[in-house]
Amino acid sequence: MEVVFLNRFERTAGLSDVERGQVFIGEEQGMWTAGWQELRDAETAERELWYEGASWEELLASFRYGIAKRMKDGFRPLLDSMLEDAPYWERTPALPGLLACYADLNDREKELEPLRQWRRAKSAEERRAAYLVATNRELQMLAVYVPRTMEELGQIPGFGPRKTERYGSELLELLKPLPREHSFPLNWVERKIDLNTWSEWTFRQKEEKYGKSLSLVREKRKLLAGIRQGHTLDELERELNVPRRQLIERIEKLDEEGYDVSMLVDKELAGMPQTEIDGALKAMKDLGDRFLKPLVKRIYGVTEEGGGEAERCYEKVRFVRIRYRRGAQAV
Repeated sequence: MEVVFLNRFERTAGLSDVERGQVFIGEEQGMWTAGWQELRDAETAERELWYEGASWEELLASFRYGIAKRMKDGFRPLLDSMLEDAPYWERTPALPGLLACYADLNDREKELEPLRQWRRAKSAEERRAAYLVATNRELQMLAVYVPRTMEELGQIPGFGPRKTERYGSELLELLKPLPREHSFPLNWVERKIDLNTWSEWTFRQKEEKYGKSLSLVREKRKLLAGIRQGHTLDELERELNVPRRQLIERIEKLDEEGYDVSMLVDKELAGMPQTEIDGALKAMKDLGDRFLKPLVKRIYGVTEEGGGEAERCYEKVRFVRIRYRRGAQAV
């Protein structure tokens, strides 16, 4: 194996003891290897493989996730800026990040439950993804800081003028019964978070971030394998355990990235009458293919996206759009 990248890490275990290790990327005949080596006395090395295969994309995702885990555990690279643009000791934490950090360090599970119930109801009412109503982190900060007024709510990161105006009254009513331990304005948090606490929290976030990225890359590989094996959308939904709409969006993304998904598209459109397909293609030619809603309205008369038959109409238009875009590229 030819080593193409190497960087050493150190962690102070006590007053004088230092633990050492190194990350590496190697290549041999088109196969990539990435991992970690523990360096002990006489440079003896115990190897931990993070990735072995032919996918550069999965290699990078595995490598970044592995580095984030080691840095969360206290190891620091001799060559810094592996996961950031600047070394961690040179970065000045901004207040929004410090507020999120402090909130994450405080358990508010009991206080969070009514906020989660509100979000679920609001998501269903507005037919929007729950995270678009409010993220987990935003709810956590509400439960920790407990704003009492619109002005205070606006100091919570994520609650700009639009979201405050849209949901502020309901949220303040939910928060009214909760006891409050902290005062506003919230700049006192800057004195509560030291650099070590900030660094540990930051690397935990990076571990989660790169862990999710790695999961998506592996899921993408499984999805591509299923498409090449001739699986239907129903089969892929069961195998990957991904919501159907989200799965179709990922298939569209694969097509945009240049992967061949035509076998799946042909399967899904096989039971659709040719006159219906032609009508959808004409609508895309007339209206463009960017926005789904006017296309579905023109083809099926459906005005709102939702469950049942309306959702099926959107599915069919998405698959026809993939075929349409492929045809446009071939011209």
